[in-house]
Amino acid sequence: MSISIEENLIHYIASSLPLFSKQSNSYRFQCPYCQFSGKDSKGKSLVPSTAKGYFYSIYNAWNYKCHKCGISQSFEKFIAAQYPLLHFEYVKMRDQLGIAGYQTNCPSLEKLLSKYGITNSNPPVFLISNNAKPTNDPKVTKLPSMRSPQQQAGHQSQINHLLKIKAQQKRDREQWW
Repeated sequence: MSISIEENLIHYIASSLPLFSKQSNSYRFQCPYCQFSGKDSKGKSLVPSTAKGYFYSIYNAWNYKCHKCGISQSFEKFIAAQYPLLHFEYVKMRDQLGIAGYQTNCPSLEKLLSKYGITNSNPPVFLISNNAKPTNDPKVTKLPSMRSPQQQAGHQSQINHLLKIKAQQKRDREQWW
């Protein structure tokens, strides 16, 4: 039995999916949408049996489903959201096999490139290629996660509070003289 393009990509990204495990006819891992902290609602670390994200195949179409937050999407949409650069590779491979485009669950490479404003005069450089040449380009590292707006607002409120106190003290000094 041959492995599909989707299964190859699942194995490729498996190391970046926390608590990844193969089930009988699916793959289970920690949901990147709702279980990103790695802790449950009580603050305990998640274990493989509590991972709620799944890749599953139905009628030769791979899909993603989380049984905690309820997100359900095609494999192509999941890859586009979580691994944007790998998404181009996926569409390229499907387009080469002729299984992308109209009435498939994957856009054609031409349509995807035009969506991002890439024309034939400005072709993209793909990550995985059969004729890849080694380059001396520096490696790109992932930036640390940014603080949420709520966390930023929390720190800003402390500064605002200090400024408010300082302004009140200035008004009090001006009144006494």
